[in-house]
Amino acid sequence: MTKNISSSKEFFNKAAFFCGICFMIFIPSSTALMNIFIFLTLIFSLLAGNLKKSILLIWKNPVAKAALILFALLSVSISWSIVEETSEGLRVLKKYNELWYIALLLPLFNTDVRRDIGINAYIVSMAIVLIGVYLVYFEIILPFSWTIKGHYQSFTVDGGFASHVITNILMAFAMFIAAHKSILTKSLWRIFYFVFFVFSFYYVLFISTGTSGQILAILLLFLFIIQHSGVRAIFLIPVLLILIGSITIIPSNGTAKSNTNSILFAIDKLGVRYHHLTSSDTAGFNTRPRIYINALKLITHKPFIGSGVGGFEKSFRTYEPEFYKLTSTGKRNPHNEFLMISVQLGVAGLLLLLYLFYMQAACTNRIRDREYKYIAQGLVILIIIGCMGNSMILDSREGHFWAFFSALLFSKLENKI
Repeated sequence: MTKNISSSKEFFNKAAFFCGICFMIFIPSSTALMNIFIFLTLIFSLLAGNLKKSILLIWKNPVAKAALILFALLSVSISWSIVEETSEGLRVLKKYNELWYIALLLPLFNTDVRRDIGINAYIVSMAIVLIGVYLVYFEIILPFSWTIKGHYQSFTVDGGFASHVITNILMAFAMFIAAHKSILTKSLWRIFYFVFFVFSFYYVLFISTGTSGQILAILLLFLFIIQHSGVRAIFLIPVLLILIGSITIIPSNGTAKSNTNSILFAIDKLGVRYHHLTSSDTAGFNTRPRIYINALKLITHKPFIGSGVGGFEKSFRTYEPEFYKLTSTGKRNPHNEFLMISVQLGVAGLLLLLYLFYMQAACTNRIRDREYKYIAQGLVILIIIGCMGNSMILDSREGHFWAFFSALLFSKLENKI
């Protein structure tokens, strides 16, 4: 009887891990399947038992603990949220499930083999997307679309199965992982990783129009050079910039030139030159400085504990009615996670969010494996910089991706800080 119970628990544990991997595989391609598999991961994890052991493991992990505390504050804040309907607060709270998904997934990556499977499965899932977009890019196949239960979906060269923003952020991180593996892998698989790196590098910077992914890719490449060359990075980083610039000025490469101009334009508009914007600047990055400034004003009305989860739009509509009427974007989401959390939870929430990112950064020093340590450092850069231009945790696919890799990379912390 005991043997049968033990066998059943092992089966459910393996099933939970399998579903966790499938959850990640479908992040770039299907929100529905992504949600189904994370739900199945939860079910199988509960059936596998060992809850006491898992809870102790989760609570001893500083990253999982910080994420759970932030989610707890979001949950409690529904009691003082200014939303008109509680259901609206719960709808936004649900978008932050990624914070406790870290705790759910963490016990599944309890061996190096499982961690390797998780990382390689991610590369394979992004390789499938990459092959597809290049087939469309070279006009070997045409962009295609389909309808599921009345919902129109398409596969395009710019965004694969998702939007150009999501796909390019995910591809930038896949490129970063492949760069490390092409150097650190000893087997012939390093050739595959190098080829993937080359094609993903070109796609992220010169084909896709996802500016967030392009900026993150450049920063991750800088980090990669620093990680592997130390002080020599002073000489190698300019070489990288010259390489990118050389590709850009090729006369036939209009896409590359357009994308580079887009990056520079985005950086300029995200800077301090917001006062140069005119009334005609109404779309995309042109409105972001204005949204950020108005979001900062919202924080001053409830600076300590905020407007409560889901309170961003109501707060915007109440305190900045004129801008709310004029803007076409940013009414529910300021496209900045730091501002989004600050409006909802005030200074208390912002400090907890910063503490979470600090713990991730500090815990990279507790990862002994060189490859995982470097990748974890890249994840920290990606989430912090990404949150400056996007609500990375609030947004579904980016948040799920971050939760998956947070669980995988910080599942084995060797030494104390």
